[in-house]
Amino acid sequence: MTPYAAFFDLDGTLAVQNQPPFPADVAAMRAFRARGNYLFLCTGRSTGYLYADILDIGFDGIVAGAGAYVSVGDELLYHAFIPQEDLPLIQHAFEDSFSTLIMETERCMVQLASARADKLVPTYPRIYTAAEWQQQYADEIVTKLTVYGPIPEVIVPYVEQHLDIIRHGHYEEVVPKGCSKADGIRRVLEHLHLPREQSIGFGDSMNDYDMIRYVGLGVAMGNAADAVKAIADRVTAPFDQGGVAQILQEYL
Repeated sequence: MTPYAAFFDLDGTLAVQNQPPFPADVAAMRAFRARGNYLFLCTGRSTGYLYADILDIGFDGIVAGAGAYVSVGDELLYHAFIPQEDLPLIQHAFEDSFSTLIMETERCMVQLASARADKLVPTYPRIYTAAEWQQQYADEIVTKLTVYGPIPEVIVPYVEQHLDIIRHGHYEEVVPKGCSKADGIRRVLEHLHLPREQSIGFGDSMNDYDMIRYVGLGVAMGNAADAVKAIADRVTAPFDQGGVAQILQEYL
């Protein structure tokens, strides 16, 4: 039988706030994989923001940074990032803004904010200028940006030309042009020689919208945004009530 490839968002689908995943979901995922199917983490997070409780589930690959980083096993299929020479332009624009810029790298999360910005994450390193970035993080590869507050007008033309924006209710994800979870899944399926009909996707937020529409079976969590539920093939229980396991049990 042709195996299935299942793709799982992280936040709001498997867990929240870096907590362990729901035990029944983990058991079902591992049983699904033991039947010869594939498991892929498909997250908006960059690789520097993944954690052991999730990775220990046992995935066959990762789609991270909302499609900017795609791997199968030890093979890197695709890798997009914001050019290092463009970062000062972006960073200078935020120095005097009321917004917070979080640079998601492959090793860490760094926030740039003026003293006026009110959306700060206590656990992330904080800088205030582009010069500080060059002094401390010049070698970091930035896969994605997260913005709390308006994007400064001075860089809107650059963003529109080179980057894509995924809009959420209270923040925005900014990724290299053309990156999306759906495109990352396409790359994985082509590598595995699997048709879209043999793919399943689980998600809850607007960066899952394109994934839910692309896969053969799009599953929205019970806690998903209404727009995601509206285009899903199935709606399951919320992430903390075994919603993933409810669907995967049908394949076991």
